[in-house]
Amino acid sequence: MRHSLRGKITLGYYAVAVAILVASVFFVGELRTLEARVVLGQRATDLFNTVLEIRRFERNYFLHHEAVDLEENARYIKLAQEMLTANRAGFSAIATQARLAQLRALLDDYQRRMSAFAAGGQQPVESFEPGVRSLGKEVVTIAEDMAALERRQIQTTLASFSTLLLGVIVCMALLIVLIGRALSLRVVRPLQEMEASVVAISTHRRESLSAPSNDREIISIIEAFNRMLKELDVRQKSLMRSERLASLGTMLSGVAHELNNPLSNISTSCQILQEEVGESDPATQRVYLAQIDQQTERARNIVRALLDFSREQAFRKESVLLKPLVTQTVGFVRGEVSAKSVVQLFIPEDLTVPADPQRLQQVFVNLIRNALEGLGPGGQIRISAQLKHVSGPPEGTALGSGCDGEGEVVEISVIDDGPGIAREILPRIFDPFFTTKEVGHGMGLGLFVVYEIVDEHDGCISVESTPGQGATFRIRLPSGKSRPRLSVGGKGES
Repeated sequence: MRHSLRGKITLGYYAVAVAILVASVFFVGELRTLEARVVLGQRATDLFNTVLEIRRFERNYFLHHEAVDLEENARYIKLAQEMLTANRAGFSAIATQARLAQLRALLDDYQRRMSAFAAGGQQPVESFEPGVRSLGKEVVTIAEDMAALERRQIQTTLASFSTLLLGVIVCMALLIVLIGRALSLRVVRPLQEMEASVVAISTHRRESLSAPSNDREIISIIEAFNRMLKELDVRQKSLMRSERLASLGTMLSGVAHELNNPLSNISTSCQILQEEVGESDPATQRVYLAQIDQQTERARNIVRALLDFSREQAFRKESVLLKPLVTQTVGFVRGEVSAKSVVQLFIPEDLTVPADPQRLQQVFVNLIRNALEGLGPGGQIRISAQLKHVSGPPEGTALGSGCDGEGEVVEISVIDDGPGIAREILPRIFDPFFTTKEVGHGMGLGLFVVYEIVDEHDGCISVESTPGQGATFRIRLPSGKSRPRLSVGGKGES
């Protein structure tokens, strides 16, 4: 039971039910006691009323001398005696045995005198009446005292019952609060910790959930959630690999163009050397050989960059010169750039950023391709970067763990003068599989991959667009002060 949320909740319900049952049994007992007191009080009141009837018929007889009044007086005397006998045990709770014996003796004496008076009839009423009235008065006084005492006891019992009821209600409320608190600690707290863990996973501060308790249901949920996370991670990596391969296919035409220049230079130099074999001086030969070596190195760098882009690598930040990386990327996608379209770079030569060069290059490939899709002849893409101090998120639709940060960042802008993006779809363009293209013309993963990579770098990406006036993508990455350890782009130019 204790290793199950259901067991803990059931145990809490049982505890409340037992507490309510105990309180109910207790109150039933108290109500029975109160009921007995009320019944006894009613009997004491009935005795007092009977005694009053005895006195009433006594007075009527002495006034009118009717035989029927005397008979009623005798009947009520007998009734009072029977009530005393039948309720002796109960009346002992409101009067002492001596007091009850006195009341019995007074009733008996009263009965004898009335019986003797009725039987003889010779004694004058004036001499008989005072003694009878005195006895009757004593009987009334004792019966009245008993009834009054019982009423006070009932009132006391009711007051005690009310106080007890209030106390039990307070105790029950406290008990329920304590049980609720215990359930909260044992049931709600693990759920809250799970919620915090899920939030941490969504912000990339954690990669898996840990069990906050040993409850069976919690462990099952954690295991299922972690399996789902692993599956999502595998699928996401597969999707990103597919997107990178698609980008690689796009880049191949640009690489062919990039390789064509150094290969042409190598071919030209070789032809000249072949034509001048034995005729040219050694200095000229060394010049052409140096050109061949330079262009060969340039081609090697282009191939190496392409292999680095296509190779699956673990995420690793290093200080990267930004302009050579962007220049090389533009060269790779040159095959998709219209002959009349222009890509302009406004990036400082010495601006560096701590990043994974392969993933950052994937970002630029996807953003440039995205801009080119709607760009017609004569269109322009402007890529700029600067070191900037920020204190809040950028304007427009912004996503990423670094959007709310403060401090110095490298802000990269990719601006095009294409048709722009409709206002209603702006908030959705970074969603996976969201695309406005026809079926078979894209999976809708390009901008999602961009967001994933930027977020992986603790950065922020935003987009602003006005239909008919182009779109602006801004990327903010944490700045780096160290000099680059690796230059991307080799000796050649894009």
